[in-house]
Amino acid sequence: MSGDFVWIGLRREKLWSDGSSSLFRHWANGQPDGPVQCATTDFLDSGQWTDEHCSLSFPFICYTATPLNAGSFRSTGQNETSITLQWSKVNNVSYILQLNGAETNISAPVGDGPVTHTVSSLTAGTEYTFTLFSVFETVRSSGVNITAVTAPLNAGSLRSTGQNETSITLQWSKVNNVTYILQLNGAETNISAPDGDGPVTHTVSSLTAGTEYTFTLFSVFETIRSSGVNITAVTAPQNAGSFRSTGQNETSITLQWSKVNNVSYILQLNGAETNISAPDGDGPVTHTVSSLTAGTEYTFTLFSVFETVRSSGVNITAVTAPQNAGSFRSTGQNETSITLQWSKVNNVSYILQLNGAETNISAPDGDGPVTHTVSSLTAGTEYTFTLFSVFETVRSSGVNITAVTAPLNAGSFRSTGQNETSITLQWSKVNNVSYILQLNGAETNISAPDGDGPVTHTVSSLTAGTEYTFTLFSVFETVRSSGVNITAVTAPLNAGSFRSTGQNETSITLQWSKVNNVSYILQLNGAETNISAPDGDGPVTHTVSSLTAGTEYTFTLFSVFETVRSSGVNITAVTAPLNAGSFRSTGQNETSITLQWSKVTNVSYILQLNDAETNISAPDGDGPVTHTVSSLTAGTEYTFTLFSVFETIRSSGVNITAVTAPLNAGSFKSTGQNETSITLQWSKVNNVSYILQLNGAETNISAPDGDGPVTHTVSSLTAGTEYTFTLFSVFETIRSSGVNITAVTAPLNAGSFRSTGQNETSITLQWSKVNNVSYILQLNGVETNISAPDGDGPVTHTVSSLTAGTEYTFTLFSVFETVRSSGVNITAVTVSAPLNAGSFRSTGQDETSITLQWSKVNNVSYILQLNGAETNISAPDGDGPVTHTVSSLTAGTEYTFTLFSVFETVRSSGVNITAVTAPLNAGSFRSTGQDETSITLQWSKVNNVSYILQLNGAETNISAPDGDGPVTHTVSSLTVGTEYTFTLFSVFETVRSSGVNITAVTGKTIFFIIIH
Repeated sequence: MSGDFVWIGLRREKLWSDGSSSLFRHWANGQPDGPVQCATTDFLDSGQWTDEHCSLSFPFICYTATPLNAGSFRSTGQNETSITLQWSKVNNVSYILQLNGAETNISAPVGDGPVTHTVSSLTAGTEYTFTLFSVFETVRSSGVNITAVTAPLNAGSLRSTGQNETSITLQWSKVNNVTYILQLNGAETNISAPDGDGPVTHTVSSLTAGTEYTFTLFSVFETIRSSGVNITAVTAPQNAGSFRSTGQNETSITLQWSKVNNVSYILQLNGAETNISAPDGDGPVTHTVSSLTAGTEYTFTLFSVFETVRSSGVNITAVTAPQNAGSFRSTGQNETSITLQWSKVNNVSYILQLNGAETNISAPDGDGPVTHTVSSLTAGTEYTFTLFSVFETVRSSGVNITAVTAPLNAGSFRSTGQNETSITLQWSKVNNVSYILQLNGAETNISAPDGDGPVTHTVSSLTAGTEYTFTLFSVFETVRSSGVNITAVTAPLNAGSFRSTGQNETSITLQWSKVNNVSYILQLNGAETNISAPDGDGPVTHTVSSLTAGTEYTFTLFSVFETVRSSGVNITAVTAPLNAGSFRSTGQNETSITLQWSKVTNVSYILQLNDAETNISAPDGDGPVTHTVSSLTAGTEYTFTLFSVFETIRSSGVNITAVTAPLNAGSFKSTGQNETSITLQWSKVNNVSYILQLNGAETNISAPDGDGPVTHTVSSLTAGTEYTFTLFSVFETIRSSGVNITAVTAPLNAGSFRSTGQNETSITLQWSKVNNVSYILQLNGVETNISAPDGDGPVTHTVSSLTAGTEYTFTLFSVFETVRSSGVNITAVTVSAPLNAGSFRSTGQDETSITLQWSKVNNVSYILQLNGAETNISAPDGDGPVTHTVSSLTAGTEYTFTLFSVFETVRSSGVNITAVTAPLNAGSFRSTGQDETSITLQWSKVNNVSYILQLNGAETNISAPDGDGPVTHTVSSLTVGTEYTFTLFSVFETVRSSGVNITAVTGKTIFFIIIH
């Protein structure tokens, strides 16, 4: 073109003919200069613009915009023969994919999602470079390139080539130009490609014995893995622990071992193997090997087996039990030994067991029977012997025999009694035997009685006063002992007509008919007197002297023949009784006197008073006799006479004089007390004195003159103590029953009474504790009861609902059983709390500090409380507000502050505000991509915040996304080829961070085509 104007497609309202805005200006001087709307350019005038009527005809410039390259061009997947590509869709274009000089046309797909295309028939483990062009009306974009690789081939022949308890060795065929990743239980091991062409070998260690593992092997080419191949392999199981023999007999051995989880077992013996299943439960495994030879040593090997893989195996040696000895029998015995015999068993020794004791017996030389004598046995006893053959410490099952020793003669054979017609025999029992008693050629069988005591047998139908000889045999299992003999006699006849013919207080005379050829024994109270047979046929007379008065006696008379007594005859006779001893008065009250005397055995009593008599029975027991005479007159003297009575006979009698007790004093009371004394008072009793008893001490008080009441003060007492007083009236040394009263001394005042603290409405009081008292606190005429607290420490009490800044007087009384102490006083005042500071607020913050401000309160300082920590703030000069900055805080955090005004250590009630620190700026703020109309921004996420993005004065709110990854945001509707400045703020509870800035630009490509 030369010198002509050309339409450029621009309108006066700064719009291109395609509707897009124009930011660029190139008007000629004085242009635009009219109301017309269309613009031209003059290439002879540096291409400057002029406005012209749109109806004019000029050549025009058309342009076709080069399409945008597709964004986000990447490989999204691959296998050994294909790669899948994906890119962001560009509107209204198709695509050409170029690979190794070949091009593939790809239509624009429907919809707005990304475009996906798979390139097939590729070579495994190969790197490819792809170029993608956007195409609009045959015009290509500049193109974008990516490099991608196909997955390598999987390694072949992956297998396990060996294992032990803690490792498995794997092997596979080598794949050229790759490394490997071995995956086990989510963990991965990188394995370099080894030199050479041979197979790759890798051992996995630190495994668990007897465990199945699944391995996945990937070939890796430039970070791309193959699809992977899997094998399952197992480690060798652990050997079973505690492998041992737990028992055996002649033909079997029982083995036991600790269970190994999830395995079975193989037991190897003499080259033969037995499979043993894993039993249920956690206990040890037990297996019995049968059909073995007696007395033989065997070696066993035990393997644990896990999925056909054996452990290294453990060995033990065990033996079977030997055979029992044959023909085991008793060949002889005496009273203390038994001789045993049995057939010899080759190559063994023996153990003979008797009553839990064992005797080792060596194998004798030769082939004949073995003989052994067991000594020191008990006569007449059955023994059970067990004989074991022993081979290498293992016993046979054992054989038993029973044999007996001969019995002993019965010991202590004697006559234990007799009467006129029988003799009773007794002997010590011999265990487990019966007896035969022989008399005059006749024999009596006697069974062994139950129990351990002596055996007793009575022989009857004998003649009185006659001598007999007896022989006794012990019998054990039909065998008699040698026998023992005794001689015994029957008793003579009793004497007739045995009687008392007279007695006095100390003697009794006895008489009986004479028995021929005997002497006599007279028995009294266990003592015996021998009496010779007198001459002649008349009756026998005997006087018993030195007896006790008033006593009944029983006499037994025996006839005696050759030291044997008759059965005996009894009579009872009595002596006259004694007077009772120690007759006295043991007590009295106002209307009765209690008398006591020593008991006379087996008598009753008569008590005589003023010619009247009272019968008194003999009481049980051996103690003195006590009797109380009632309905008497107080303070009076009486005379009593006491008689003992034995079977109707009285003693001579004894006398005593005794008095009744005086009356108790009436109206006994406490009439006053202080901290160390109590004053007592009571009504006077005539003709008596008094005894006052306190804590075991007694005070004698004389009878005062006159008829008025008696008054007595007890001093030197302890404050706050309860005392019990007993008052007796006394007449001729006899006390009344006594009357009691309880009275208390006044308690001590509490010590160290003081004020320990106060606020506007209360005062806290404290004092030293007084034991066993409560307290009354008196204030303004009002009294408060305060219980005695537990423990020994001081008592503390707070008086509330008081008036601020007021003086109070308190009186404290100790109280013991309603009695008050004299009381102590203190004066204390409440305080006036300062006002809270007004207008407490946050006036600013950054990431690590918050500035607080409040209105000043005159004449106070301040305490600022945060998270339990307190900061003292002095009162500033001047009248303006107080400002304080709290530093070293955490960004993006909410804090609660409490502010107290403080006047002379007294705080105000406090005011609270909540304020937050500014959040941190987002890190790594950058542009990660752009096209002609948009820019994509990215930054590191800040926890618990949202964001504001500021551009050209406009702000966009961006929510905090889920997850921990970076935040991405695309700004759209931008102008091609333009630089933009973005400011990003983090926002926490409406507070922004300081903000970070970046600058980013959009891009634009224009091709001009001039058309005439």
